[in-house]
Amino acid sequence: MIVYGYGRHSTDKQGLTEQAQRTKVESYIQLHLPDEQYGGWLYDTAVSGSKPLFERPKGRELWALVQPGDHIVVAKLDRAFRRTIDGLRSLEMLEAKRVFIQSADRQLDTSTAIGRAAVTITLAFAQLDRDQASERTRDAMEVKRKAGLPTDGTAPIGWRKVGTGKQSRFEPCGVDRDQALTIVGLRAGGWSYEDLVERLRADKVRRPNGYLWNRNSARAAVAAAHAGFPKIRPVTRRRS
Repeated sequence: MIVYGYGRHSTDKQGLTEQAQRTKVESYIQLHLPDEQYGGWLYDTAVSGSKPLFERPKGRELWALVQPGDHIVVAKLDRAFRRTIDGLRSLEMLEAKRVFIQSADRQLDTSTAIGRAAVTITLAFAQLDRDQASERTRDAMEVKRKAGLPTDGTAPIGWRKVGTGKQSRFEPCGVDRDQALTIVGLRAGGWSYEDLVERLRADKVRRPNGYLWNRNSARAAVAAAHAGFPKIRPVTRRRS
């Protein structure tokens, strides 16, 4: 049997550093699998855990290396799997190849029935925690949106974002509103969105945020002006 170490850090945050993961994995191997051959350490950098294990660069390399009876050791299960369904599919692939996963932090081992059950339960509860965190974030963003407070880096047409963090807010933007009203006037004069956008670009009219007007933002400008420039972005509908 050959034992391989595997680690990963994500695109949005480092999580455990590579050295921390490697130290944890190799210490676990020395303690629990001292007589087995060590096949080496494979590490995926800047790869989201939402991407299935064996679709990652080093994950594909790992799949090509492992043979029946081999083991893969990770510092934590979420370094290998993020979503429950991806984890179960990957475990099914490994089981068909008679390759097993061990998690150093909880000492889980899928070569045993108890270990497989524990991994399945751990993956399910980990996803539950993430899903609940996402729900809380969405709820908080909805409260802020309804209160007319910034929820991202952009502002509704007719407004500009000032301040940062919890102190951020929207203030009226006269330039943006004037340009939006110009678009409304052109539409009232029978101009198509394509023609008015072409004219704005020919006149080198840019929004205060530096972006050029396009068909979508022009439609949003008309909707915002008709609604009185609300802080909540109005819904625009395409005409058939």
